[in-house]
Amino acid sequence: MNHAYLVSVRTGIFALALCAGAALAGTPEDTSQPFDRYSWVTTHNAFTSNGLIPNQNQTIDEQLAAGVRGLMLDLYYHEDRVRLCHNRCRSGSRTLADLFITTLLPFLDENGDAIVTLHLEDYTSLDQLTTELNKVPGLGGRTFDPYAWPTDGWPTYKAMLERGQRILIFSHNWDSSGTLTTRSGDVHIMPSEDFTVENYWSLGTTVFTHDPRCYSRWEHQPLASPEIPGMPGWRPLFTMNQFHGVPIPLHHDNRFDTLVTRYRDYCWPAAQRKPNYVAVDFHEKGDTRRFVDWLNAQADGTKP
Repeated sequence: MNHAYLVSVRTGIFALALCAGAALAGTPEDTSQPFDRYSWVTTHNAFTSNGLIPNQNQTIDEQLAAGVRGLMLDLYYHEDRVRLCHNRCRSGSRTLADLFITTLLPFLDENGDAIVTLHLEDYTSLDQLTTELNKVPGLGGRTFDPYAWPTDGWPTYKAMLERGQRILIFSHNWDSSGTLTTRSGDVHIMPSEDFTVENYWSLGTTVFTHDPRCYSRWEHQPLASPEIPGMPGWRPLFTMNQFHGVPIPLHHDNRFDTLVTRYRDYCWPAAQRKPNYVAVDFHEKGDTRRFVDWLNAQADGTKP
């Protein structure tokens, strides 16, 4: 059942947010807008739902089913494979190919209106990554190629669905970005520092320190950067990081009023736009989905 709730923010202004219990933040009703007009729930270290210090409670399959559409993944080369690990790989850590074969591609096949974004912190080489992607049948042609669109800005969500380019991949590794030729076809990986902007990743080491400032992770790339280099009219997609260095499964960082205040008082003044990706730990704790739904209801360029 739909319900409305009121949240008081610091200035005394009340923000009205609507949350449809059955609706998913990852499935927009209106697909006619350019892709950079949408916001998505994004999971930090999406693959760490087990181990001593997890960042998520849910598996990636469960996250996707819950409406998550952005996944932050760390890649390392271990035991002759590219694996999803955080700082250190363990024997049997999940491979990138397995993620595509058993989770991502089946999910996209079953959900024809879904688009998924991968944010890679990649510590592998180009050869290692290409060899791993060679093991994924059917991946070629399904990744977003920005240079294949003769548009003065991001294509619409609907156009991306129709062309079948439903996986966006951004990487912090310049050397492993570009077009990778694999057995199933070309796989396109966009360098994060060209195609995205993001605020510095940490609110503080622990929940006992809290720095809400919103400044760029990369000094040369202001959050308000208006255009992707060499792509007239294309804005970098904005990732709003909202998590601490040590993950604690509390909901404070993900509360609606906390998110609105950080966005309104810090990130909006710095970026002059709403975020496309809201990256959090323990995404189901608190109100991240409600916040993203609220963002998607805001007109582009409207000051909160």
